[in-house]
Amino acid sequence: MGTFLLRVGALGACLVGCGGQAVPQAEQPVAAPKPAPAVAAKSAPAPAPAPLAELEPAPSESVAAAPIEGESSSREVPAACSGGDGCFPDPGFTERLCRGKFPSVSLAMFAKAAPWKHLFVQAVSIEPINVHGGPRSESMMSFGEEVVVLRRRGPGSGKSVQMSGPTDLDVLRWDGTCATIREELFVTYNQGVVTAPHIVWKYLDDSVQEGLRKNAAVEHAMTRERKSCRDSSPTKRTPDCDKAMKKLTDTIVLAVRSGLDVPKPETTPEWRSALPTASR
Repeated sequence: MGTFLLRVGALGACLVGCGGQAVPQAEQPVAAPKPAPAVAAKSAPAPAPAPLAELEPAPSESVAAAPIEGESSSREVPAACSGGDGCFPDPGFTERLCRGKFPSVSLAMFAKAAPWKHLFVQAVSIEPINVHGGPRSESMMSFGEEVVVLRRRGPGSGKSVQMSGPTDLDVLRWDGTCATIREELFVTYNQGVVTAPHIVWKYLDDSVQEGLRKNAAVEHAMTRERKSCRDSSPTKRTPDCDKAMKKLTDTIVLAVRSGLDVPKPETTPEWRSALPTASR
């Protein structure tokens, strides 16, 4: 027993005496590496500046802003479809048209023989927002109003990759003003009586007035409107004047939609094509 205790004591003494060398060897592999000196990071060469060509705008941006060679401005109202995304007038025409108010041009665009797409409002009331900065009608868009589609905006405007999201339409109203409205608020068929904002007779070109007066119903409605609105202004109308203007508007709309041949408008926007010649 005494011998056993002596050996145990000797073994413990050896562990204590020899531990100073064994422990460092076991801990050395797991010791955290020393961080790299800060001087090494500073001594790395700085990246070379990008070439000047990479800092210039993409070619498509500069080309889009340049006028198309050989083209001049026009005042003709388009009579054929432009582009490949449905039947719309040239975007250049739409831009200029919607920055102003052209009642006589509107009648030409709504003509029965014109190729443009017509839609009808299916909402009770819509505020007519003109994103082009031009004037907007004082009349809210209401259920049954007919419009001509000028341009499609948003994910649904292309035929290649279709993306989700709302699609807006630039539309033309009967009074010559434009509005940009969600496509989902329109339907392709007439759901009842066609409505329209008031068409102000005195704002129409003289030649257009003469053409409309060839229709007996328009002539009668115009005579009544002139008498009822003698003491009123287009923006401040008496009840009798407002009723007469609505009747005249409805009569003009019916005559034009039925195929009445209206002379070409004289007051038109000046515009330049926004599409390449090959796309028209």
